Amino acid sequence: MNELQRTLAFVAVAVVSVVAARFAGPSTPKQTAAITGVGEVFYPDFKDADAAKSLQVSSYNAETAEVRPFSVVQGKDGLWRIPTRNNYPADGQERLAKTATSMIGIKREGFAGPRDNEHAEFGVLDPQGDSHSDLKGIGNRITLKDEAGKVLADYIIGKEVKGRPGNFYIRRPDEKATYFAKLDIQVSTKFADWIEPDLLKLDATRLSDIVIDTSSVDLSQGAVVEGETSKLSRKVSSDPWKLAGLDEAAEEVNQDEINKLIKSLDDLKIVGVRQKPAKLMQGLREGKLQRDQFSALDLQDKGFFLATDRKSNRTLLVPKEGQMIAITNQGVAYDLKFGDIFSGNEQEVEAGFAAKEGDAEKKTGEEQKKDEESKEADKQPESDKPKLKSRYLFVMVHFDEAGLGTKPEAPVKPEPPADPAADVADDTEASADAAAPLNKAEDPKKVYDAAVAKFEADQKRYEADSKAFEQKVKDGEKLVKELNSRFADWYYVVSGESFENLRQGKKTLVKAKVAATETPADPAGTPPATPPVN
Repeated sequence: MNELQRTLAFVAVAVVSVVAARFAGPSTPKQTAAITGVGEVFYPDFKDADAAKSLQVSSYNAETAEVRPFSVVQGKDGLWRIPTRNNYPADGQERLAKTATSMIGIKREGFAGPRDNEHAEFGVLDPQGDSHSDLKGIGNRITLKDEAGKVLADYIIGKEVKGRPGNFYIRRPDEKATYFAKLDIQVSTKFADWIEPDLLKLDATRLSDIVIDTSSVDLSQGAVVEGETSKLSRKVSSDPWKLAGLDEAAEEVNQDEINKLIKSLDDLKIVGVRQKPAKLMQGLREGKLQRDQFSALDLQDKGFFLATDRKSNRTLLVPKEGQMIAITNQGVAYDLKFGDIFSGNEQEVEAGFAAKEGDAEKKTGEEQKKDEESKEADKQPESDKPKLKSRYLFVMVHFDEAGLGTKPEAPVKPEPPADPAADVADDTEASADAAAPLNKAEDPKKVYDAAVAKFEADQKRYEADSKAFEQKVKDGEKLVKELNSRFADWYYVVSGESFENLRQGKKTLVKAKVAATETPADPAGTPPATPPVN
């Protein structure tokens, strides 16, 4: 059952119309023509969808017997965030406007009942209320508020009315009376539907080099286990990818598998996020790794380890399950590091086991225990494993000038010819009887003048090319800074499938070369032998 079916019973599919029945309600609504309010709009003052600045959805999950919250809020800075998903940035304005529009003008089509002891029967018990004895009677609550926190619309939506497709029992939380109404509310509580879908902002046509390192960390030995390194390259996007170290006599690149890899990289989607510790975030925004105890513990918890390069004394980040470096012709090198596995249900994958999971210094013993249980889940029998398996991803970016191509080289200025007067004196001393050359040598001055003209043209071209190259460097460095700022705050969680598609080795990237079969000569096309001449 997907997130929307679990979260909003009246949601058909994410982003599509939300009217799908979870339960069949009472057979006949208790219609009374004289009931006050029938035919009236629940919230007559709510007419402007753009006034909605926050959405909160509370839904009861029968499988886990718990209420699942989801919210999207626009802050004072104008940015949209998802508080229930670690305050991750949201692309919320357009989507919330659609939801708000679908909640404007909902009418009380009919009266169902006046008493609160009927709420369970209609499935409109408040999921945000106290514990209920009848869990099947808990409804789904959707609340919209304006910038000041004033309620624009607030509904508890229950079971579908039997015999009235598209009609659901509904009430305001501040009223006891239950009505029914025709609903077409467009809302999604799926994390992926509210965020920027293009994580890396990468154009696959710009990729020039890809390096995949499948080395891993053996925690029991405290050592890095050397893996396989695959280096792919191409000069322009129309060229086929080449793999370094390929035995071209017997092997060839599996272009289909590489295309799958490129597509997975270009369309990389995240399924969850965790916020990094403050000091780690600050350092990454400045393009460096911050070494402090809390950051180190938090990194280790996600499957990333700090180390020191003895030669350069630089701080390194070693991933537990290898890494990929993808370089573009803009000089942008994406460094994707793969950490520990994470297993859990969809909500746990999206946000973690606790709201403060990303803050290592504030983790409780219970939270740490749950983290360990998640990691141990991979060792359990298949039947005992949680439904979803995912992987932590750490993204860093650096500038690689080599990605821009060959740097322009200055032309060499030609040397002027020797002194002409000296040449004449040398000629006079020569033997008068010497034979004149068959081909008179070209005038050195003309040769020099032509070389100077070519040099000046080359110099102008070099200056223009150098200026363009310097601009590419500036643009690339600017883009790297922007991307590092984008990635600095978050550990990402990707699906197990995405991890497998990206972390490929020669086993999948290479295939045996098919030997070209020789076509036998056509006997019919062989000319007859010439008879001997007598």
